[in-house]
Amino acid sequence: MKALHFHDDVIAKGFHLNQVSYGTLINGLCKIGETRAAMKLLRKIEGLSVKPDVVMYNTIIDSLCKDKLVIDACDLYFEMIVKKIYPNVVTYSTLIYGFCIVGRLKEAVGMINEMTLKNINPDVYTFSILVDGFCKEGEVKQAKSVLAMMIKEDMKPNVVTYNSLMDGYFLHDEVNKAKYVFHIMIRKGVTPDVRSYNIMINGLCKNKMVDEAMYLFKEIPFKNIAPNTITYSSLIDGLCKSGRISEVWDLLDEMHDRGQPADIITYNSILDALCKNNHVDKAIALLTKIKDQGIQLNMCTYTILVDGLCKSGRLKDAQKVYEDLLIKGYHFDVRMYTVMIKGLCKEGLLDEALSFLSKMEDNGCIPDAVTYDIIIRCLFENNKNDKAVKLLQEMVVRGLM
Repeated sequence: MKALHFHDDVIAKGFHLNQVSYGTLINGLCKIGETRAAMKLLRKIEGLSVKPDVVMYNTIIDSLCKDKLVIDACDLYFEMIVKKIYPNVVTYSTLIYGFCIVGRLKEAVGMINEMTLKNINPDVYTFSILVDGFCKEGEVKQAKSVLAMMIKEDMKPNVVTYNSLMDGYFLHDEVNKAKYVFHIMIRKGVTPDVRSYNIMINGLCKNKMVDEAMYLFKEIPFKNIAPNTITYSSLIDGLCKSGRISEVWDLLDEMHDRGQPADIITYNSILDALCKNNHVDKAIALLTKIKDQGIQLNMCTYTILVDGLCKSGRLKDAQKVYEDLLIKGYHFDVRMYTVMIKGLCKEGLLDEALSFLSKMEDNGCIPDAVTYDIIIRCLFENNKNDKAVKLLQEMVVRGLM
């Protein structure tokens, strides 16, 4: 590791680094994902005359938490206490974030209590992390309790807090409550950011409220906010799923003009809509255009294409795409295998479909309930009842029924 070699070289030449220099080195190592090297450097400092400080520990704890190594982060936290390096609000907020991203919310709340006992006041950022954690786990009621605690502490929720709450409500399909939070935020004088609009537009589109999403989208420029690729992609996906693909092309041009180029997620929505509306040739033409732009296609893109070809009776073309990917060394997921099995069943090629089922298992891909449902229905329709019952029993054993 260059930074560590540099450090050893400097020390060997008789130079001494101070606390700030070590803090900078540790921060640099963590930023490039070299958390273990940062830990080594921390241990080296202990053998020198420089005393590690709370900033160094916080930096490494933050890096460990982002890597979901929360137990290691906690070990460092306890080490700080033993060494009388006193944790501050940043230490606790970072650990709370770590516990939240691994779904250990009880420990996150425990950290809030520990802070309070040590007379360290949680700030807006700390509470917002907890609100977000509860929302992501679908515990919106708990998130609201945290919000109430904030207000009781005379702390104003910020845009991050409100965004988390809106996101949580949409995850629970509580659209009206999400909309209420959005309006309350504005009424309380908190300015929505691009993420606020993205959450709202995406949530409304997912709930087939595309006109409302479009209204919000048109409002964005008047709020001095620039829509980003996520904003456009969410709206395009909503329009595509509502069968309004004709409105998508102007948005694509607008994205390009505003320097927010469409990515593979944007294009997958359009390809899916084209294939579902039996415009497979248009989808293939668009795929060529995407490739020419240097955009990397993903497994979702290929699955959409294979499904579109199968549904339009072009099984041979679908098999060719599948085989080309196989030659290129792609690893298929359950969706790709399911789409191929469905295509084979549609053409009455049951033996080939069953062979595909075995093939996916041999490749370490476990069929899901959808895969089984497709093939079992087809077996029953073709009076292959024994085979169908055998697969039904397999489903039961696997806990898929």
